Amino acid sequence: MKYSVVDSCEWTYPDVHKYETEMPSVDRHALRGGMVTFQIHMWDVSDIVNVCAQNLDVSFYEQIPIPVEDNPNFEKEILPSSRLKKAPFLVNDCLRPWRGQAEDREGSVGIYAVVTVPTDAAGMLRGEILLSCGEDTVRIPVTITVCDADLPRETLQVVMGYSPYNAAKWHGLLKKPDLADEMDTRYLQMLRRQHQNRLHIDPPEITDVSPNKYAFDFTNFNRRVRKGLAMGFTGFHISGVGFRRAWDSPVIGIRGMDALSYEAYVYLYQYLGALRENLRENGWLDQNMFFIGIADEPNEINALPYRAVCGMVRRIIPEIKIFDACSGAPIYGALDVWVPRSDEYEKNQAVFDSYKEMGDQVWHYVCLYPRDDGYINRFMDIPLLATRYLYWGNYKYGLTGYLHWAVNVYENDVDPFTASCPRHVNAGSASILPAGDDKLVYPGEGEPWMSMRLEAHRESAEEYEMLLAIAAKDKTAADALCARGFRSFHDVTYDGREFCALREALLQTYERCCKG
Repeated sequence: MKYSVVDSCEWTYPDVHKYETEMPSVDRHALRGGMVTFQIHMWDVSDIVNVCAQNLDVSFYEQIPIPVEDNPNFEKEILPSSRLKKAPFLVNDCLRPWRGQAEDREGSVGIYAVVTVPTDAAGMLRGEILLSCGEDTVRIPVTITVCDADLPRETLQVVMGYSPYNAAKWHGLLKKPDLADEMDTRYLQMLRRQHQNRLHIDPPEITDVSPNKYAFDFTNFNRRVRKGLAMGFTGFHISGVGFRRAWDSPVIGIRGMDALSYEAYVYLYQYLGALRENLRENGWLDQNMFFIGIADEPNEINALPYRAVCGMVRRIIPEIKIFDACSGAPIYGALDVWVPRSDEYEKNQAVFDSYKEMGDQVWHYVCLYPRDDGYINRFMDIPLLATRYLYWGNYKYGLTGYLHWAVNVYENDVDPFTASCPRHVNAGSASILPAGDDKLVYPGEGEPWMSMRLEAHRESAEEYEMLLAIAAKDKTAADALCARGFRSFHDVTYDGREFCALREALLQTYERCCKG
């Protein structure tokens, strides 16, 4: 058996045995209440592999290789400088909780290790990871220097599109509501682990009573909100009141009606009025708790009706914020929370920054784009560090939140364990998704399984909070640390060894500024 220890900032592959961040042992700084993560890559495995820890609280995961069958939507020639790995290939993205032992998968065995640092830890933590395979036994020393500082509190607002229906469907629980609810809880716990603190929520159940008369049942809506709050979610995004009929259509639809029609306004007045009363009765009528969408990604063609609908919504329910993914459409004054795509933000930075000066929030999002020109994203065919840097962009530009459309969409019933690039249809336009764009969580055997990219989101969120806390005491130091890794959404440091050194410097600077 041969093996190497690899940092968690770098992808591992079943057929690759040499890595940039290889290390003979694990020697890290960590915060009280934080985690230390690394990978163990083994090959020439002739027997069952076992792993255990001594003197440390370690959770182990078996890495499941996932196929990447294509490099869709990449518009330029694939060159080394593009940082795009040419498909097809297998990548160790999926993390199955350790089941006591593992066998060779596609030529190797991959293990992801998570060391949890107690909240009352101090000084040095020392232990070992023991690997055994047949007659071979390996001891990997682990030394953790515990910083005199706690994991910073969570301030970044994060929402990604999670579907409880898809969770129930893929686990065969659509007709077993109690078990589906338990599975939903497991998925929500996984989202909270990676610091997602806002949830998408469906509108109430709506019944047509008579022409221009509707009834609203908030039973499931309220149950969902209460469950989210109990699990630590602090905000909710209500599905858009309208929809874009097509990319080239000037019409925004609302419940099958033209958004600017009398009938649509009557519907909005009743729906939003009932929503407002329900939120008030439950003590939820708070401007930061609920956001509401209008119609996703408005453009120049539908900008005027979009702005008109925003005005109607704001008149009827002024207490909640209007929120949508958007880019360069002329919808000035329409939103309270602007969410441009990362590349569109950089192209129109002066405009979006002026909204912040006017009291609005500005976030950013990524989806199947941006795809080339060096832009970071969370795809499986670009470096794992591209995902890790997403929230560093929030610090760099003062963006207070992040949006993505998919946690577990599993497009068109494509098995996420056998393919990564499904076909996707949006407003009549079809495309093939870049690898992994539709998921961060896998529907495992009886439970959800994390991904390496989900863990990269968690670590990125914690690094964002450290940068923010350092900046409150020494902004020059925080800006200098950020610039060592992230300079723009299309200019980041991809050298894994340099990033590991930067991470250690970040922890030590955070301890200096925020100790005690």
